[in-house]
Amino acid sequence: MSPSFSFRNAFAATAVALACVPAGAAAAGDHGLRVRAAQVFNDSGVAAAAADSGWTTVQWELNGPFGINAPAAWAQASQLGGSGGRGVTIAVLDSGAAYANRGPYRRSPDLAHQRFVRGYDFVDEDPYPNDEYGHGTFIASTIGATANNAYGTIGVAYRSRIMALRVLDAEGRGYPSAIARAIRYAFKRGADIINLSLELYDGPSLAPTPRSVTASRSVRAALTEARRAGVIVVAAAGNNSDPNVPAKRYDTLAINVGGTTEHGCLGEYSNHGPGLDVVAPGGGGDAEVPEDPNCLMGTEPGRDISAVSFRTETPSHFEIVPRFRGTSTAAPQVAGLAALVLASEVLGSDPTPGEVERHLERTARDLGQPGHDRYYGAGLIDAAAATRQILTPSG
Repeated sequence: MSPSFSFRNAFAATAVALACVPAGAAAAGDHGLRVRAAQVFNDSGVAAAAADSGWTTVQWELNGPFGINAPAAWAQASQLGGSGGRGVTIAVLDSGAAYANRGPYRRSPDLAHQRFVRGYDFVDEDPYPNDEYGHGTFIASTIGATANNAYGTIGVAYRSRIMALRVLDAEGRGYPSAIARAIRYAFKRGADIINLSLELYDGPSLAPTPRSVTASRSVRAALTEARRAGVIVVAAAGNNSDPNVPAKRYDTLAINVGGTTEHGCLGEYSNHGPGLDVVAPGGGGDAEVPEDPNCLMGTEPGRDISAVSFRTETPSHFEIVPRFRGTSTAAPQVAGLAALVLASEVLGSDPTPGEVERHLERTARDLGQPGHDRYYGAGLIDAAAATRQILTPSG
């Protein structure tokens, strides 16, 4: 008999409220921010219209000392014709998204209606993937929140297209069969990138042991097909501090992403197995990583990740929600960067998933011990380095 698995969202169970900075206030570490004049947006940093550029004090993960250096990447991608990931479709396999007004649900003010492509609800089996939980809306916002709308935050790939595929129910849980079907739906209907901010666990009859997303045979088969179809898959490593997850055996099926803190340390929640490829900001407190000066155990945790979503009990009220830290928030930043790479064509017009993965690893910022390691993989993604035009000899 094949093992029974279930999925749940990949936010850290011990997460606490967001430490949001009021619009216009100065955050610690502002001296390290990097913004180019051509890419100064007026997003408020709160779920309301407020002071211009408030996002820069809230979204440390994009422009802080241990952020991904997004502003420089946006400028470079725009110069190369790939502004904000324009033309790239990212499938978000999650709890759905606040993509439209339907019944008690409302479209998020920070997600443009015209940038959603047709999705599907694999929980209720209908073409309306409205989010009942809030997790999927947060992930979609991390990837593609609208820029320069004087509201909320900015997505890494703020002009990409989002394909919302609902595979998690109102409690944030789902099953491998739905995930596998959604993966196939995504690549057969034109998705360029698939984001999996999910964790795989043994079913209720067994102890809830965390596993790599590829531990499910049905999901693994679907991921193999997606790889052959040329689709890039990005997966959260998970939040159990497990040193054996993700596994190495099927590492090539997805870019496995761990989470880091505002201090540049591995997050205390993040899995960090031998199959880890890269890390991206996930927020929270620092893990204990041997001989890593960036890891400040016992100090105040760094800030969490900010985006507009809603609380489960009030699906029509949008805000910068609390509780959001973990590898779930790290993975969509990598998916967004992959979209910028594709749109700017720095690897040519049709790079393979393997070429994109190697490029993100090659351009990552090394953390911890020199070289690839189990805590950080190849390092912290660097959006500016990854979107820099590659010059080749003329003769």
